Amino acid sequence: MWYLRIPHPYFVMANKEEKLNVHFQNLKALFRDGIVVWGYIIQANQHLFTVGSRDLPGEVVYSLDEKAPIDPIALSKIAWSIAKLKGTEPTQPNLQRIAEYLTDEYIRVFGLPVPESISPDIPCRISTTYFVRKHLPLRQLCKPLLPLIVHPRNPFIATSLPARYWPKELLQWWRS
Repeated sequence: MWYLRIPHPYFVMANKEEKLNVHFQNLKALFRDGIVVWGYIIQANQHLFTVGSRDLPGEVVYSLDEKAPIDPIALSKIAWSIAKLKGTEPTQPNLQRIAEYLTDEYIRVFGLPVPESISPDIPCRISTTYFVRKHLPLRQLCKPLLPLIVHPRNPFIATSLPARYWPKELLQWWRS
């Protein structure tokens, strides 16, 4: 189906070392086997929050724990705690890795576990994603909370659930 086809961006095609290739190489498996969960944007290219034509990467946090579905408010707090690490130099190795990755903005992760010090009750993961405008209502990011499709096994790639599959109430909320 053409709607689910996502063209590889020039910076991925031009650089074989670009780790975002993992995302594109696994899209068929994602759409076939992925599960829908709440995701929260940790960081995304600022251009995604305005009208435009370029699809761009970003970072999201989510939980795959089916036993304890995560509350969107709790997920927002986890995302905020992760985002605060950008530009810092924590002494804990697991926090230092996240701080370095967010600060660099060119490091890609797929299913990086969120440390228990940030999310002690619910296991969460962080993934680099590629926001495809045709899959977003209004073709831009309007809210930090959104439904994701996440592959439940390694590599844990994630992408926004295409808007045509969102319930009407969610579409209205996004547009408000």
